[in-house]
Amino acid sequence: TENSQVFHDGSGQSGRYADFAEEAAKHMPPSQPKLKAVGDYKLMGKPKQRFDIPAKVDGTAMFGIDADLPGMKYASVMGAPVIGATVKTVDASAAMRMPGVIKVVKQDNFVAVVADGYWQAQQAVGALDVAFDEGEAGALNQQGVYDAFGAAMTNAVERGKEKKDIAHGNARKAVASAARIFEAEYQVPFLAHAAMEPLNATVRIDRDAGTAEIWTGTQNPLGTRNAVAKALGLKANNVTVHNQLLGGGFGRRSSADYPVMAAQIAADCDFPVKMIWSREEDTQQDWYRPASISRFKIGLDEQGMPVSWDQQYVDKHDPPEAAHPIYNLDHQFVHYVESDHHVRYGPWRSVDHTQHGFYIESAVDELAHEAGQDGYDYRRALLAGKPRHLAVLDAAAKAAGWGKTLPEGHGIGISIVESFGTICAQAVEVDMTSGAPRVTNVYVAADPGFVVNPDGFTAQMESGVIYGLTAALYGEITIEDGRVVQSNFHDYEIVRMDEAPDIHVTLINSGAKLGGGGEPGTPPIAPALANAIFNATGTRLRKLPLAYQDTGVA
Repeated sequence: TENSQVFHDGSGQSGRYADFAEEAAKHMPPSQPKLKAVGDYKLMGKPKQRFDIPAKVDGTAMFGIDADLPGMKYASVMGAPVIGATVKTVDASAAMRMPGVIKVVKQDNFVAVVADGYWQAQQAVGALDVAFDEGEAGALNQQGVYDAFGAAMTNAVERGKEKKDIAHGNARKAVASAARIFEAEYQVPFLAHAAMEPLNATVRIDRDAGTAEIWTGTQNPLGTRNAVAKALGLKANNVTVHNQLLGGGFGRRSSADYPVMAAQIAADCDFPVKMIWSREEDTQQDWYRPASISRFKIGLDEQGMPVSWDQQYVDKHDPPEAAHPIYNLDHQFVHYVESDHHVRYGPWRSVDHTQHGFYIESAVDELAHEAGQDGYDYRRALLAGKPRHLAVLDAAAKAAGWGKTLPEGHGIGISIVESFGTICAQAVEVDMTSGAPRVTNVYVAADPGFVVNPDGFTAQMESGVIYGLTAALYGEITIEDGRVVQSNFHDYEIVRMDEAPDIHVTLINSGAKLGGGGEPGTPPIAPALANAIFNATGTRLRKLPLAYQDTGVA
């Protein structure tokens, strides 16, 4: 076999793989096929050209928001400002008098205006007088969320009701023999996805045929098809999803709420409908990265090395191993509590690793300082006997020139996180001379087992850094009177081009089982930056985001 063809040397015959597909389908493939040796690879491990770039540059690429159907009208929506609230009454009289407005659609949890153009629909939404039934959630504020977290954590420990995540040895017993105890609490906020393309979907329903078609960008086409079919009372096979390019997903476009909403609007119309969310709607109706708190109680020996590791946190989601330390710890007890609130949550790039990467790597850096050791050397000691992790950590430190003299007011920090089968270490240089953090360089080392496409993998590491840096510096969704306060990029800031650091990526092929590329670049950046800020200023920041906190630098 070669170049997607099968050759028979004895007869000189050859054929495409596709020619044999029907016959091959009749045979059971071997459970342990013989694989090529790495030295025989012709495509894997080599950078490949991306065919999507020209169209994305010249504007011919078709995203969900570009769908255009004959007779199509536009819809803009107003979701319940308190998530979970329901619509009580709608006065649409002012909106219906506005130019281009066709109709107002009322559903349980949102109201939509359908018009000839998007801007007409959006302006008319602002003219609606809508009353919602908010329930008790309308009284919740952000501090109340954190207070509930803290109370649940304290109550669980006092009552011995902790939910066990991982337990090795006996951390509660071992701490009694510790020379001293380190305790700290870390906090992360809710985060929105802030994809560049606002959520949208275009739906055409054929009532006579009992079918529906959807044009959208989704990370979950089958889930979208099934959810829309259920909402419209159709068979799943009668719903077609035309999946388009999506202008950023990061987990948000795995939820089917927005295609379902578009389908519900279209079901009330006799023409195709393109629904587009405003940026404000996108920010305030998200499925958010969960806010959380983590508390550590770590026993240390005379040399400052951990003899017990006790970590508690709020809410366990995915993946299940996210809170498990990678370090050599004989006695560890990792446990969690659950705390209910009305703010809905969903997958956000790297999911629970983004919280626990910050918690664990911040705590380890503090332990290094307690021990009077360098953060890099301290981690090396805790990773003894783990050559793959050490190789990644060493590569990041080497690329950064660890130990070099930095200018006054500058600092460097390091972290290492294993997620989705890939080990990723990052060293971050920060300039604190202005009083606010400005990241100048990020040195990334990553081992996914084998890098199939170095160009694509490097791009994923770079984008993971930028996405994580936005969250580390600025990302924060807050709740006031049950509502999301932030609405657009003026109060939910993102890293702009003039703030982007130089990113240096080192790739390692260890030969281990293949890991992922899209998510592992995000978790290490926040703790590495927090550690760098401490290195530059002597101020330890235990909460995210970092840019708005006082570091004592004028």
